[in-house]
Amino acid sequence: MDDRSSSVSQPRAVLVLEDGRAHTGTPFGAIGQTLGEAVFSTGMSGYQETLTDPSYHRQIVIATAPQIGNTGWNAEDSESRADRIWVAGYAVRDPSPRASNWRSTGTLQDELVGQGIVGIAGIDTRAVVRHLRTRGSMRAGIFSGDALGGSADLLDRVRNQPAMLGADLCGEVSTPETYIVEPAGPHRLT
Repeated sequence: MDDRSSSVSQPRAVLVLEDGRAHTGTPFGAIGQTLGEAVFSTGMSGYQETLTDPSYHRQIVIATAPQIGNTGWNAEDSESRADRIWVAGYAVRDPSPRASNWRSTGTLQDELVGQGIVGIAGIDTRAVVRHLRTRGSMRAGIFSGDALGGSADLLDRVRNQPAMLGADLCGEVSTPETYIVEPAGPHRLT
């Protein structure tokens, strides 16, 4: 049997928007289900800062940069304490399979899996963003593995999630206790 003619079925993931539009790709990060508000990021770099920014809590971020993950993950570029990823999910076109940065301590894929962030790759993220720009932000879900179901079921799950309007997110992303950030460096009079 010729190996070139055999087809291996790749795992499937689906991004479903509340207006019924669906985009099929492959799982990226953790396998499962995530729900949130679909928003987009047009940054060509700084994906780690975006993912760890608490203002993206309960949101599925759609990245427009064609390739994400080239610089891996490191301990220095996070916007939140303890490198916590705040996004609900992440959608990319082409994830880099390896990290190429001297500060990298791992790949983006490994960090997403380690923190349980469900994502999708291999979709036309720019088409999704054009749709969101026209229709506005909307509820969405990413589904893979055992969380996959029929299209009506997935759309129902997306539409039945709590709306972002009126959500008290500050209490969910704030620290439970106050803390002091001590100054660093010599005291200077300017």
